Amino acid sequence: MLALKPDLVEAHHNLGLVLRALGRMEDAAASFRAAVALRPSLVEAHVSLGLILEAKGDLTGAAAALGRAANLRPGHAPAHYNLGVVLGRLDRAEEAISAYQRAVALEPDFADAHTNLANLLQRYGRLEAAEAGYRRVVALRSDSTDAHMNLAKALQGQGRLAEAMASFEAVLRLRPDHAEARDAWLCGLSYRPDVSPETLLAEHRRAAERLGAAPAPIRAQGPDPQRRLRVGYVSGDFHSHPVGHFLAPVLGAHDRARVEVFCYSNGERIDDTTGRLRAAADHWREIAGSSDEAVASQVAEDRIDILVDLSGRTPGNRLGLFARRPAPVQASWLGYAATTGLASIDYLLMDSATAPAEAEAWCSEALVQLPFGRFCYGPPADAPAPVPPPSIARGQVTFGSFNNLAKIGPEVAALWASVLAAIPGSRLVLKWTSLADSGVRGRIAGMFAAAGVPSDALELRGFSPHADMLAEYGDIDIALDPFPFGGGLTSCEALWMGVPVVTRPLDRFASRQTLGFLAAVGLADLAATSAGDYVGIAAVLARDGDRRAELRATLRGRMATSPLCDAAIFTPTLEAAYREMWRRWCAGGQAAGFAVSSAGG
Repeated sequence: MLALKPDLVEAHHNLGLVLRALGRMEDAAASFRAAVALRPSLVEAHVSLGLILEAKGDLTGAAAALGRAANLRPGHAPAHYNLGVVLGRLDRAEEAISAYQRAVALEPDFADAHTNLANLLQRYGRLEAAEAGYRRVVALRSDSTDAHMNLAKALQGQGRLAEAMASFEAVLRLRPDHAEARDAWLCGLSYRPDVSPETLLAEHRRAAERLGAAPAPIRAQGPDPQRRLRVGYVSGDFHSHPVGHFLAPVLGAHDRARVEVFCYSNGERIDDTTGRLRAAADHWREIAGSSDEAVASQVAEDRIDILVDLSGRTPGNRLGLFARRPAPVQASWLGYAATTGLASIDYLLMDSATAPAEAEAWCSEALVQLPFGRFCYGPPADAPAPVPPPSIARGQVTFGSFNNLAKIGPEVAALWASVLAAIPGSRLVLKWTSLADSGVRGRIAGMFAAAGVPSDALELRGFSPHADMLAEYGDIDIALDPFPFGGGLTSCEALWMGVPVVTRPLDRFASRQTLGFLAAVGLADLAATSAGDYVGIAAVLARDGDRRAELRATLRGRMATSPLCDAAIFTPTLEAAYREMWRRWCAGGQAAGFAVSSAGG
């Protein structure tokens, strides 16, 4: 028998590399298999075979090949890294985390391994550890926008707004045209009490100028003020999201004799809410991945009369599309509690509670005031029935907030501490997804301790499935609304569960959303005019057990019979707003603010 030539193994391996580069994956896999058959100890061939199998979609085979490579050479960081990639795709999270941890232990400067490890830790709620990984990548790649962006999102997820905004700013210093970072930074401005309405408007206008798009051709049907309108809704949130929840009852209630509905979906998530929205629309367009120019052409081809932005600067927005003005009339509604800053968006749909008289100076758009609020709430079918106030059984009042932690800064903590101090023995429950992380809990507990709240008066809760989360309102007597960014869907859910909400409306739309809900159900007296008034309102309500019991028993009925939850009443007023916008365009006039009558139109 002839002795095996040592270079035959390498020949098979090298041939496999060439075949892979040529895209001949099956042939490449055969060459790598030949190499490992001849020399089972050749780590590089096992790694190459694993990468080929991954590319072909054989993740189980890829994991086996890469696992063999890692076992053969425990000190080979790339083998552990690639094994982590495949295990992550197989949803074998803990094994993937272990593989990445081994890779970075072997090569502390392995930036991609740090990034993938942090991504997995972030996904599974280990936020403090994820942050440490992202910080390591920033140290290794200080000129990488992706590194700074990942860190920003990790900080944002923990509710650490000021630090997140600093990281978004780092991205923008490296790449001023980074749209996602710019949008996230603009969104963050509404959460900051030190930012004035004038600054909010100026920064949004400055960002809008960066879009700088040429107008698209408009192919409207012509200026007939009475004909059926073609209305297009644009959003990345046509799913189980506040926008999806608020839009669903309206979409189903549109008068099809007056309005033909088009939905332009810029999201990839599909769920039951997506199905409900799609069924309620006359036309559905998937636009994710399509350029603004292509979508503008589609809108023009659809001859849309009024194009409605439902995102503002939130993720998944298509403001670049609106900058091209593919429709004669353009408006923003529902998904953003601030101005868009775009000169090409004519109207901003609000209401008199959210947009008082001075609010015209807060936005670039003309203000339209809807008579019954800017939202129509569709109560969830899985909501449990309200239970009696917990103070009856406990003998102590429990305040609570289930809002995003980014809304709860030191100023909010200090005021809520004053509320607790005004009611001896009371306690505060905070609930948000990231509170499942021990590091986040420690930071929040520390912030409240600094404000004077003892640890035994504070309870921190993490994620629960939606129906379980709603049931947890049974543990809350009074909900406290944060500021300067108050609750939206969160406030509606508290009220639906019979829990009154104390709010403090300030000088921006984002702080006045809960006021609109309270006004709709006859509870505007729970809106404070100052910090002292906020404490006073909460304290008086805490001492009035009879009123709280009455609200617990009647709030759901009040909401259900109000326009806030009645799309058949709310939607005609929205359609009346569209009709008035359209009449003004047909008459050749400029966009100007107006109020819609409660009778609709």
